[in-house]
Amino acid sequence: MTIGTPILVGDIGGTNVRFGLASADENSLWSVDHFAKYPGDDFPKLEDAIARYLGTIESTPKYMSLAVAGPVRDRAVTLTNRAWSVSENGLKARHNMDHVLLLNDFEAMARSVPELPETDFQTVHSGQAMKEAPILVAGAGTGFGVAYLLRTKLGWKVLGSEGGHVAYAPRTQNEMAVHEILTREYGFVSLELVSSGAGLKKVHQAVCERRGVTYVMLSPDVIREQAIEGCQLCMEICQLRSHAIMGALGDLALAGGTRGGIVLAGGVTERMIDFLKAPDAMAAYLNRGSRTDYVRNIPIKMMTNPTAPLIGAAALYKDSQI
Repeated sequence: MTIGTPILVGDIGGTNVRFGLASADENSLWSVDHFAKYPGDDFPKLEDAIARYLGTIESTPKYMSLAVAGPVRDRAVTLTNRAWSVSENGLKARHNMDHVLLLNDFEAMARSVPELPETDFQTVHSGQAMKEAPILVAGAGTGFGVAYLLRTKLGWKVLGSEGGHVAYAPRTQNEMAVHEILTREYGFVSLELVSSGAGLKKVHQAVCERRGVTYVMLSPDVIREQAIEGCQLCMEICQLRSHAIMGALGDLALAGGTRGGIVLAGGVTERMIDFLKAPDAMAAYLNRGSRTDYVRNIPIKMMTNPTAPLIGAAALYKDSQI
């Protein structure tokens, strides 16, 4: 693999799939061309989505690196929120590739952070990053991803995790009441269940039950709009989810010692940014008891580049060849 050689990169989520051709210049700066986004529901298998994309480009890439929303084991993965299963060898044979790499999507998201310019981030909470300390990359999309980024003598190292499946920690009486309803229905209540796109309907139903009102299905956009307009039910849903996300950031920062910074990512997180920046949600992050001062000076940024996981997938592919 040489400078400028294109890598077919993909961000395979529970809702959408995104593809592009990534290449690095002589200064190791990545660019992504021929970007495409497809609804996952359009395809019975991931292989069909890849074939669709390959049919739209003139080149025939021989290297592929896919960031997939699920845990990769033995070079194979089953998506957490979609019934797709693939392996590196299967994809290599189906699409005539010389080499295929499967990665967890948030590992790729994390690896993209040092590759992106500052203009690709929005400040959520100001602070002073410690250069050698770990960085936390986390956030809600269809699921909830968590990864840690470490600077080493050999370059950047990503530690993937299943941190989105830690237990949800309610704090207020209303949150505890919703937690009790969800526990009755689902047994274990995870951070992902409360904060992700996949769990929104369940949270909405639980909040309706707590309030003693009939559940009426509303889209995520309508829930956010009505919350802004003053609907108390929708505001409770948005606040509960934003408190869950920001509270989890505080816990994950303490657990990982991430004084190098926190980077928020994920479609749900991005769309809820105004609720996450609100004083009540920020208090859920800052209130760490005797360790409040520990997290207070950690900067929090929101990643805004939609091609970030594609760039991360390319960077991790290059790392794997060294």
